[in-house]
Amino acid sequence: MSPGRIARAAAAAVFTLLLAGCAGGQEALPAFYRTRPVFEQPFAHQRVPRGLKTLSAAECGSCHVQIYREWRQSVHAQAWADPQFQGELHKQPGVSWLCINCHTPLVNQLDSLVVRLQDGDVERPVKVRNARYDESLRDEAITCASCHVRDGAVEGPFGDTRAPHAVRKSAAFRSAELCLRCHQAVQTYPGKSFTCTFDTGNEWKAGPFAANGVVCQDCHMPPVERALVEGGPVRRVGMHGWIGSHLRKGGETLPALWDSLAARRPPGIELRADSVRAASPGAAVEWTVRAVNANAGHMLPTGDPERAVIVTLAALSAAGDTLAREDVRLGQRWEWWPAPRKLGDERLAPGAERAITLRLRAPAGAWTLGARAVNERISDANADFHRLAESYPRRTEVARVAVRPR
Repeated sequence: MSPGRIARAAAAAVFTLLLAGCAGGQEALPAFYRTRPVFEQPFAHQRVPRGLKTLSAAECGSCHVQIYREWRQSVHAQAWADPQFQGELHKQPGVSWLCINCHTPLVNQLDSLVVRLQDGDVERPVKVRNARYDESLRDEAITCASCHVRDGAVEGPFGDTRAPHAVRKSAAFRSAELCLRCHQAVQTYPGKSFTCTFDTGNEWKAGPFAANGVVCQDCHMPPVERALVEGGPVRRVGMHGWIGSHLRKGGETLPALWDSLAARRPPGIELRADSVRAASPGAAVEWTVRAVNANAGHMLPTGDPERAVIVTLAALSAAGDTLAREDVRLGQRWEWWPAPRKLGDERLAPGAERAITLRLRAPAGAWTLGARAVNERISDANADFHRLAESYPRRTEVARVAVRPR
């Protein structure tokens, strides 16, 4: 046997030992993962529950029709194919193993597994091929099985349904912890020009929503009374659209359904404007609008540090010309080189507000005042850096208010 074949055989033998009993819990993963933060760990390989043929979302959708249709519109379903995420992976491929466990959470979805780091360097992972890799399941990203299949059963908040597959009740579906496995991901990497700074879980825990028992699902999975399957009992279940910023990803298969899901969840920000008295031409005028984090149980915006809320106040003439304008960016400011460092944070905590004032001289004739809030996923400069298409959704308006001086 050639040295190369011997090495491959040895790696396969090690891989087999590492994954022995992999239908069990996290202990079935390569031991390396237990040394890492939880968000860097995939869920162990899951076997197909009795009564099902595959772990595919399409098979789930053959019975759970409405839930499947909602999931297809969600950011979860697009978490792997998302062009921004793919751009990040290709920018620094050596660290992709740090990111993919949240975008494709099951071992079933990973083409390889990390067994150690060469010289302790996170950019030099030593991997073994995953013989149980399912590429079609990877493409489903955060699929049904990612959350619901554990140890040969389909888990959920009920556990008493008469289903053609094994079922089990799990308290995780009434808790924030399942969500926070990925949405609380903070880690620094000394000597590197990247960091993980998704602090949504801690933001929520520090605020009034957590104190009042409001969890992620209460807002992002609005309750609806319906049967889980056609002909089944009507129950109070969560919708599976996970609307957050009201900003699409671009891969929605049913845009009208996405719109109806978004309508169930108000944007986090509200604009509350003062009234303005009419003034004689040339007189000084001030107009104040308060941008309020009225509906989000975490910082606004949260997650990716590139996200921002842009609030614009403007005075317009009767012809539509801009007489005065004020722009404010609510977001984080980071320096990425030579090492990541947060320079500032203008985001809004739950219930917090920011007063923004537009100052101008009153014009002659009719004029109006307007304010708008736009959620921005990524700046044009960064979108161009990632070579994102012009059609990629970068921002969307989420609030608007207008005032006519009186």
